[in-house]
Amino acid sequence: MLKKCLSVLLCLILAFSAFATTVAAAQVQGEISDLPLVMVAGYSSPELVMTDEDGNKTQVWGLNMDSVLSRVLNRIVDIGKGLVMTLDGNAQYLGKVVGEELEQELEYMKLNPDGTSKYNVTVANPETMDKNMKHILENGLPEEYINERAVIDEIAGKYVDPEYIYCYQADWRMGIIECAEELDRLIEDIKVITGKDKVNLIAVSHGGQITAAYLSLYGHKQSVNNAVLTVPAIGGAVLAYDIMSGNVHLDEHTLVYYLQHGFIAEGEYEWLVEAQQLGFLDEVIEELLPYVYNVIGNFGSIWDFIPNEDYEDVKAMHLDPEIHAGIIAKSDAAHELTANMHESLQKCRNEYGIKVSIIAGTGVPSVSGAQRNSDAIIGTNDSTGALCAPYGQRFGDGYTGAKQACDDPSHDHVSPSFEIDASCAYLPEHTWFVDELFHGMTFKDDYSKTLAFTLLLTDEIKDVHSNPEYPQFKESTNATNAVFATFNSSPYGYISAADDYIIIKNISTQYPVRITSVTVNGADLVIHSLGVKELQPGKEIKLEFTGSLPQASNALMQVEIKYELVGNTLASIGSKRFNFKIMNGEAVEYNEAQPFVDADFAMGYDQFMPEDTSNILTNIGLSNFVSFIFDLIYSLMLQFGLGSFIK
Repeated sequence: MLKKCLSVLLCLILAFSAFATTVAAAQVQGEISDLPLVMVAGYSSPELVMTDEDGNKTQVWGLNMDSVLSRVLNRIVDIGKGLVMTLDGNAQYLGKVVGEELEQELEYMKLNPDGTSKYNVTVANPETMDKNMKHILENGLPEEYINERAVIDEIAGKYVDPEYIYCYQADWRMGIIECAEELDRLIEDIKVITGKDKVNLIAVSHGGQITAAYLSLYGHKQSVNNAVLTVPAIGGAVLAYDIMSGNVHLDEHTLVYYLQHGFIAEGEYEWLVEAQQLGFLDEVIEELLPYVYNVIGNFGSIWDFIPNEDYEDVKAMHLDPEIHAGIIAKSDAAHELTANMHESLQKCRNEYGIKVSIIAGTGVPSVSGAQRNSDAIIGTNDSTGALCAPYGQRFGDGYTGAKQACDDPSHDHVSPSFEIDASCAYLPEHTWFVDELFHGMTFKDDYSKTLAFTLLLTDEIKDVHSNPEYPQFKESTNATNAVFATFNSSPYGYISAADDYIIIKNISTQYPVRITSVTVNGADLVIHSLGVKELQPGKEIKLEFTGSLPQASNALMQVEIKYELVGNTLASIGSKRFNFKIMNGEAVEYNEAQPFVDADFAMGYDQFMPEDTSNILTNIGLSNFVSFIFDLIYSLMLQFGLGSFIK
């Protein structure tokens, strides 16, 4: 009961919290551009104000903690009642209370059925100079006008003069075509003010969708040099589909790991998953959704977020052809625009000379329950245009890609996990995929951030093939992942006969790591981890292996590392799986009759434990402990040549 109460309170607190603003260090190499920089931030970043008949302005967006606290105090009895009822298994009342207050708090955010603002609401800083970092700081303007503040501070401190940094601000409730028009006006103003004929753009999430729309509509002006779109919602966001279709079924595991990555809380929330105390949130959300829809149902941006394959169905559920004709016309145009992104973005690079690059997260399902390969919020397909296997599955060994956008036989655009085919992406040669890069976390790990800054500020990286430090597919180095692995001679994500050992690095920033077991499937290899004590933060170890690789190429091998975070009493036993593509002989033939297979091999505990026994251990909360002991013993037996006794 105590854990459940704590989990309720924690989730309510997190719902009104922003992620920590600390960012990893980035060391950009190469000549730094002297062009103005525009940050096109994610959804809901700009502040909105309402102007009354007397010209008085009231902030209506930008979390007002005084107002929230007042509402909490006014409904404290109802909230307390809701918490008690939730603990007894009835969460609907709490959802109703929160929904009523949420709708009232956001009343002035509403739009009319034609997509226009119900109230006289605008961005707080509509003037171009009020978006300039130096002007904001020197004139005492609200520092909230500076989007992605920690990121911008680092860029300003190292690379670009604040006088040349601008933060795009527009009414994010409106559709992407209107927002793209605002971005075009801002860029043209900046060119006049600075005397430069181009700018560099860095965009995040919704900002990536706006930037892609801008490039499609205005790329012919050739006003942009480098455009870096990080975790962009180019083709929509699966979260929006889940909300608007009423199909929200919270994925508690994904939510917890998403929060851990955002706060860089290394294993500190895992007890919530182990205790299985978050199921109540589905009931709260189900009761809350009608109130949310009353606020956002006419937002053009929300309708532009619906992925193209789902748009017509969701539109038929909510929009009346006559009453909502204005919204429908604008969103139909937006979806036509996003449906042609392959051609538009290729034209920007090939004809207009705009160096457009995309960095996307992958490898996790949607936090709202949709089983699609995503960064927890945006589907990988929607971010990149790539072809993705169904979540939990992969393309079979031997798959070389559909090659719809890149047909060069020398280019391998299929991920080491065989889950992503980037040969079909909007920009196959200029899209980077980072496994377990959760949405909005580009600047939370050194690899993704340095890649983004290098693409933005220099011309050092020509494409996904030009620099081995930045391969097309790589794992996130967010400290929450704790360990990182690669082989010594092959490019990242590959293994060949030239490799002698595996390199395991502790990427935790707080805790030593104790490697407890390393197991392999897909190849007859035994990795010798016996004797590993503790690996300090930032340190790495080279582990030799014995055995042999299959005489085959383009086949999957997986390595699973189990570890402990030494000194972290909240973290459970950690487990991290790495995918490697075997390149050691004749290519495997792809079985087109069975295009997809399970994404993961059964390994160690999962390979040998009967399903019924495993389910019982999970239900009584012992599966992690038993699997840790089993895999430790199994790994030791393999290293002593005794693995056949278990097999």
